[in-house]
Amino acid sequence: MKRAHVIAILLVLAVSAAIAIAIGYRPVSSLLGLAYADATSGEATSCDYEGRTYALREQRRAEDGCNVCACGENGWSCTKIACMAGGAGSGTIAGTLSYPSESLPAQRVCAVSLKDDKEYCQQTKQGETSYAISAPAGDFWVYAARSADESGKRAYFSESVICGLKAECTDHTPVTVALEAGKIARADPQDWYAAGQIDLISVTPSRYEYDTHNYYPKSALQLRARGLAKVEFFATPYPPSAGTEYASLGEAAFSKEERGIQVWSLPVPSGFQAMDLRAKGTSENGEFLMSRVLRIIRPIETASASGTAR
Repeated sequence: MKRAHVIAILLVLAVSAAIAIAIGYRPVSSLLGLAYADATSGEATSCDYEGRTYALREQRRAEDGCNVCACGENGWSCTKIACMAGGAGSGTIAGTLSYPSESLPAQRVCAVSLKDDKEYCQQTKQGETSYAISAPAGDFWVYAARSADESGKRAYFSESVICGLKAECTDHTPVTVALEAGKIARADPQDWYAAGQIDLISVTPSRYEYDTHNYYPKSALQLRARGLAKVEFFATPYPPSAGTEYASLGEAAFSKEERGIQVWSLPVPSGFQAMDLRAKGTSENGEFLMSRVLRIIRPIETASASGTAR
């Protein structure tokens, strides 16, 4: 056999192996897509669970109560969200879901701890209208996102939801949900109508220790967001005093946008200190939302972020 023929055969085998691997190991996040893809194979398939037979593409709740399984050509395929078991010191956040269309898609619902950013999530099935998440006592923001959506769009339980999601409800700031141990807190993450979204507020570069954001010379206040036309930063003075309110630090400058994610920044004023820092984002249509709060912003006397504090 000629050498060129051997090389051609080896290439075909390598490509075939790569395709087999790609088909056999699909991301867990594409669970629903997997089930639909299996349906096009032409093989009649069903799955059994606890004495019931499920048709191809049909879904059920997983044993842990927060994941979802879909019936596919090769049997059950389940999402793999890390779930928190209820117990002492934990409570439940529960509510109803919606979506601006005739059908309700599968959604990933998460409660984000405002203390440490840890997320406690549940995967819902297509058409499922409610959720319940176990989480430790504390303060949370709650959002829902479509399972198959990679755009990063989130629907929060927001002031607009409380307002009734009417046209005049222009405040889309997420509502802080206070969860007590052994109690149930209500949150309906249904604000799919917000034109803007804030993903992250930070002081960069900075060093976080002892609950303080220590920033360096030439650091900047930064906001990562989506769909905003204007960003303004606000702060309360440090050390704190009774009756003080947020004062404007000025408007941030738009730095860049990549894959829908905007970056806004404002140089930290010389010698700036703050007890609380937050940002207000406004969309083209005049809707707005407030970011989370960063607490205790103080300077470090050093030449650069790579220098040694003194």
